[in-house]
Formats: sequence, C-alpha cells, structure tokens
Amino acid sequence: MNHTLAALALALLLGPGISAQARSSRKNDDRKASVSWSAAADYATGTLADNFWRVPDNGFVGKQPPYHFTNGVKGAEDFPNNYWPQAHGMDVFIDAYLRAQREDDSKAEAFYKECFDKGYRDPIGTGEVKKQTGILWTSYGMKKYADISACFGNQFVDDMEWHALTLIRLYEATGEAVYLREAQKLYAQIWKAWDLPAARDVGGNGGFIWCYGKENTAQGLAKNACSNAPGCLAAIRLHEVKRRTPAARYRADSHPDYADFDYLKNAETVYEWIARELFNRETGQVYGSFSQKKGKMTAYSLTYDQGTFLGAAHLLYRYTGKKLYRNDALKAALYTITHPGITKGGILRDEGAGGDNSFFKGIFIRYAVELVNDRRIKRKARIQLYDFIRHQAETLWTEGLGRDEAGNPKGLFSPDWKLTQEQAARKGGDYQKPKLGWQVSGATLLEAMNVMKDPR
Repeated sequence: MNHTLAALALALLLGPGISAQARSSRKNDDRKASVSWSAAADYATGTLADNFWRVPDNGFVGKQPPYHFTNGVKGAEDFPNNYWPQAHGMDVFIDAYLRAQREDDSKAEAFYKECFDKGYRDPIGTGEVKKQTGILWTSYGMKKYADISACFGNQFVDDMEWHALTLIRLYEATGEAVYLREAQKLYAQIWKAWDLPAARDVGGNGGFIWCYGKENTAQGLAKNACSNAPGCLAAIRLHEVKRRTPAARYRADSHPDYADFDYLKNAETVYEWIARELFNRETGQVYGSFSQKKGKMTAYSLTYDQGTFLGAAHLLYRYTGKKLYRNDALKAALYTITHPGITKGGILRDEGAGGDNSFFKGIFIRYAVELVNDRRIKRKARIQLYDFIRHQAETLWTEGLGRDEAGNPKGLFSPDWKLTQEQAARKGGDYQKPKLGWQVSGATLLEAMNVMKDPR
C-alpha cells in the first residue's frame, strides 16, 4: 500500500469526528506498542556516530584531528572544549558494542572496536603527553596537573573521574590491560584532590575539590557532588574489576604501583563524606555542592548527581551487604523520579541545552537501570523505576524525534524528551544548534532499553 492510500485508509478508519491531535496520539500509542528497542538503539547510536564522531574526511570543519566526538554536528563548527563529554559518548559506543556481540553483529562490533582503539587506546600509547595541537588527550595541555596520568590527568577532578569510569568499562569490554592500567593511574591522580588542607573549611575534613589551580577561589575549593559521587563510583568499580577478574590475570593486567590499593575501603571513605555533607537521608536529595564556607550549600539537585550517588550506593551494597547503602540508593532514585523539581509530568525535566547539562539525564538512566536489574532490591521499587524509565524511552521515541511522511525517524534528539529537535529550536538560544549531549543522552536511554529487564 502506498503512502497516499495508507493515509486515506487511516482517515476512513478513524472517521471524521476524531481530531488530528487524537490521531497523532493514536499513532504514538501504536509506535509504543511496536517499537523494537534494538532498532531504536541502532538509529540513536548510528546517528550519534554519523553526526558527532570525527574520522578523516567525513565532513567536519575546523582544525581538530580525527577520532573523537565533537560538540557540533558534521558540517558545523568543531568546538575544541569537549574533553569530558568524550567519556559519555564512548560509553554509548561501548553499550552498542556489547549489544552487537549479543546480537552476533560482527560488522557493528568491528566498527565500535575501531572507535575504542582510535579514540582511547592509541592516544594512550606510551602514556606520554602528546604535543599535537588540538589532540584531546593532553590534559587540556596542562602537564602541570598530569604527573601520574599524562593522557587523562588535568585540573578538573570530575573530568578525570568520568574518564576513569569509561576506561574501566573499556577494560571489561575488551580485556585489554592498557585500559585498566590507565584507569588505576588516573584514580591515583584523582585521589590527590582528596581532603586538601586548603579546603577543610568547606564541608569539613574529606571531600574531593572540584578544580586544581583555583585553590584561592570559592569555585576552585567547592566540593561538588559531581566531583565526589563519580570518584566514589570509580573506586568501587575498580574494586569490582578486582573481584571479578582471576587473581593472576588481575595482577598481570594491573599497573604494579596500584594493584594492591584497597579500592573498597577508599570508596567507603568517600561515600561517608558524601552521605554526611551532600545527601538528605530523609528525602533522597543529593545536593549539588558545598561552596564558599562550611555550612553554605547549594540546594539544587541535578539528575547526574542523583544517578552517580545511587550508583555508588548500589555497588557498595552489592559488595558489602550493608542495607544502609541499599536504602540510600533507593531513596535517591525515588526522589529523582517523583520530585517535581526534577520530574515534570512523568518525564525527567529539560536541564538545559548547553554543552554540559544536556548529558545529565543519560547518566542517571545508566545507573538507575542497574538498580532495576538487581534482584536483591525490593521488587515494588524496581517495578516503579522500570515503568518510569520505559516511559522516558517511549516518550523520546514517539514524541521526541522527528518523522518523515512514512513515519520513519529522522533527525536528532533534543534536550527535552517530549520535543523534537525542530520544536525545541523554537525556544531560541542554545536550542537552535544541536549538540553532542542531546544525542548522547537520548542514545544512552535507548541503549539501556536493550539491557533493562522487566521485574514483574
């Protein structure tokens, strides 16, 4: 049946009394019922690769070298300030790589493996800081802050933590020792930012500062959730690798200076500070930051802070069995999906179209899905969280993506999962130019639907 006849048949079926809005709603319901999450993920991650993954001669402008994610789409300005987003873009590629293995898709598997090699493995090389202009793995050119991990160390503690988490996943996915050794080196670099004497009037003893080199400023000394929860998560993930890897292989693959580090003890130390200073156990809210002086806390909450905190709490529960951690994880998750300041109309709010904020929701989804899949967690809470995440995905796929006349998806996602890219652009400002975070966050969600299990 051609498109014209199909449209006519649909109109006759629906009848003249049904509004265009109702017909649109029915179409969306049909798409929800018939969606293939594998196909949806293929579209989302494929569009990410086509539009934001820079390889030789593929239409990007600017002077940046190949084999990295760009903030601007192909054919637009290639903004260079995109160090930390590389980790989240590569996390999506890891998701797709693992899915390709499960689906026996050797072509896709080979493509993503090449992305790992070119984007992370090869730039690490011997571990020396590269001198080429624009190479992203040069610690922002800050050799001063890269004395342990030359390729990934820099003054921004949270940025280092994101890459540590991705390096761990790359090791688990590929088994290549270079990733584990670099993750261990990087965590040693991160640990140097813990409990600095200059910052002890900010949230008391303990805590990771946000940024080196600004220790004489409130901004530099701020102890943010974004520099503490991922730090805790990286430590417990390194412990997880140690637990899951045969002892002889773990020692062979590890950096000799860090193979015996007690990552579990370290993670508990970091967590204790976060829970004391940045977490409300009554509500489940994770506060954004301590800044200025002790006792002055920013009251905002962001989805990625909620996500990394619940992820750290969940993993600590997994490896210690302490119910306090489990309860904290659940409280943080349920606060996120029920609080009107974060979730509006059942959908995670639009946190902004800028280069940073648009990544946040995907980070929450990544760790919330792990909670859903853990059978040791109360079934009722898992069902609630599962239904919430599925609703995000169905909304994004049916409402947040443009369609051609045949109903096929087209274009990119927007920061608002209820709006297409074209609809979001009407807001003006940052919403008019698609950015990496929009697609990464949406692709993270759709890839997650391929691993999340219905607890019912």
